[in-house]
Amino acid sequence: MKRSLAIILSLLLAIGALTGCGPDQEKIQEDFIAILDKPAAEDTIQEASDFLDQYLSKMDAEYASQMIHEYEHYILDFNQKGINYEDWLKKYEKYIDPVLAGFYQLMAKEQSSPMATDTVLNLSWEELAQRTYEIELFIKENKDYQPIRDDLTWIYGNYVNALVMGTNETPIFDYKTHGFSEEAKTAYAAFINKHSDSATAWALTEYFTYLNSIGFTMDYNDKISSKLFFDTCDWLVSESGKRVFQ
Repeated sequence: MKRSLAIILSLLLAIGALTGCGPDQEKIQEDFIAILDKPAAEDTIQEASDFLDQYLSKMDAEYASQMIHEYEHYILDFNQKGINYEDWLKKYEKYIDPVLAGFYQLMAKEQSSPMATDTVLNLSWEELAQRTYEIELFIKENKDYQPIRDDLTWIYGNYVNALVMGTNETPIFDYKTHGFSEEAKTAYAAFINKHSDSATAWALTEYFTYLNSIGFTMDYNDKISSKLFFDTCDWLVSESGKRVFQ
């Protein structure tokens, strides 16, 4: 009887060593959130960073991902340019979910090769369509990962918006002739032909229906035609943003 009790006690102690003595991840996360509840400032951002340096390695991927994502937005709310995503990945990638890491890789690419600088497109229309499609593919592969859904909705919408509207310094309709860009027309037609089943191709196909209806000309200074243009573009961004998650 004593031997049996001794064996049971040993097993209980072993289980306790494996489970009871491990870090309380929920408590660690709560302590971290308490830091983020403070108004964002350089000292609180550093305090949060120091906390992660101490505790992140003790967390599983789910908890670690939540904390890093919360920390990211805490920094960005204070300073939109406060994160270098290449350095961010080097520091945190090994702790977080691969999907979240993949999103940060997209952001690192955007930082190193931005779509636009000072409202001037840095990409050709063909490159713009291709990068939009790459974002779409990432979304479709990871659409069930809820933590970054809003982030992905925003970045995909931003790219579709540039596809159909251009930018202030790279307008898709010529300011003088009012004609639609021939380069964009050629690039978009080729993209639709190549990726016809994509949400991006759907948006461009609908866009071409609109363009055909106006003869591929539009004067930004004409209140009626410009309102139709902007309303159409807003609708395309909204609808393609829904379709990409289906």
